[in-house]
Amino acid sequence: MKKIIIILHCIFITHSSFAADKKLFTASEPSINEAPSGFWGVFSKTPDPGTLPAGGSALADKLQINPAEIDMQPAESNGADSFPADWQAAIQLAVNHHPSISSSIATLESSGFTIDVAKAGYLPAIKAGITTGRQQDEGSGHIATVGLSQMLYDFGKTGSAVDQASAKYLRQQATVLMQIDTIIEQTALALNEVYRSTQLLDNAKKEVKALRDILALTQMRAEAGASTRVDPVQAQARVEAAQASQLDLEIKLEQQKYHLQSLLGQPVAEKKISAPVSLLPLIERQSARIDLNRNPTILVAQADAAVALAELRNYKAQRYPTLSLEANTNKYIGDIADYQRHSQYQNVYLSVNSTLYQGGALVAQESASARALEAARTTIASKKLEISDQQRNYFQSVKGLQKNITLLSSRMKTIMETRALYREQYLSLGNRNVLDLLNAEQEISRARQDLINARCDLWASSVNYLVVTGMARDAFDLNNKVIQGLRIAP
Repeated sequence: MKKIIIILHCIFITHSSFAADKKLFTASEPSINEAPSGFWGVFSKTPDPGTLPAGGSALADKLQINPAEIDMQPAESNGADSFPADWQAAIQLAVNHHPSISSSIATLESSGFTIDVAKAGYLPAIKAGITTGRQQDEGSGHIATVGLSQMLYDFGKTGSAVDQASAKYLRQQATVLMQIDTIIEQTALALNEVYRSTQLLDNAKKEVKALRDILALTQMRAEAGASTRVDPVQAQARVEAAQASQLDLEIKLEQQKYHLQSLLGQPVAEKKISAPVSLLPLIERQSARIDLNRNPTILVAQADAAVALAELRNYKAQRYPTLSLEANTNKYIGDIADYQRHSQYQNVYLSVNSTLYQGGALVAQESASARALEAARTTIASKKLEISDQQRNYFQSVKGLQKNITLLSSRMKTIMETRALYREQYLSLGNRNVLDLLNAEQEISRARQDLINARCDLWASSVNYLVVTGMARDAFDLNNKVIQGLRIAP
């Protein structure tokens, strides 16, 4: 008997919800023409890997995306009211704006759905299909089939898949925390650099003013015949050098503001940024021992080990069969039904399926997973060494800078006294020349500069220490707060 059979399968899929609330991301996407869904797609045009890479403009055209232009001029501030009131508010603004955190959260939500996909292996699969065709002696017709398959026991195949998906979800959670900490660090340091540049610029302006005062004094004394014309020339040279340094600092300040603007997503106010709040009390409150597992980098490494362990368990389970319950009902439709004794029949049976031989692939996969697990555990130890070394370095830097600031403050008082003595000796006794006055004034400026840098370095080291110890979110009051739709737990 000859048969001509065309099989059409229809599979019904039910979707389960991962969470009660879902955040939708509506970022603009390239509207790329989709490839055909049928066999005729073989004739469709696709990129040729053998050709040279396209240029930027050509590639943008192929992706069908619009130009993304930026303004090279500074964005105008809407006023002081729109700028965050303090550094903590600025950091909270940055983490709620930055797209890298949005991307990490979207990936987290995506990985959450993979848990549902894996857990679906515990539930029955219901399939429906129609077989249509013609039998030579019995005419044409259809056979409608509805089947159910329920896994009863699979030696851990489904369980390990769930564990693997869960570990990947936890890994992405740690990645979100790591990205948040990165933006906290970048924003805090950017604020610090803007504040540093502002303070250094103010110091440079004071130096220019002080040197101009000395220049005016030398000009007055030269005109009165109390000194030579060399003194004003020397003073003028120092003033011009100080003005050049001031211009460099103005340029650097604008660059730092550009960087901060990109992190905050809004223009930086023209008013001066307030001084940062000291982070030393939080550092000093911590005990002498720090939990390394608070650092998201360590958590990512721990999750990688959990993923590798679940993968190894899955490959081991592939050695064993899967026991499942199969049930289906079939019905003949059309002329072919007239030739059947029963137009409808059912089957219920137990199925045991196992792959007996894969050419050694299973053994190789299991060996590779075992090595991956070993590598993941080694990575944990390596990351702990790296993080602990960073923690100690930043902690010692904080302690050292505190002592340095005390010395620089004392030095500042000494230099101020020296300047007063030099000025008195220059004006009254005449045993000091103008170079002594100029050097003393610039020494004061350098001392202020060193003190400003030391204080800003102390704050930067404090931020780095809090980030590497996993306490940055606590320091800037981000725990138990909603960041881009995701609540951050302590």
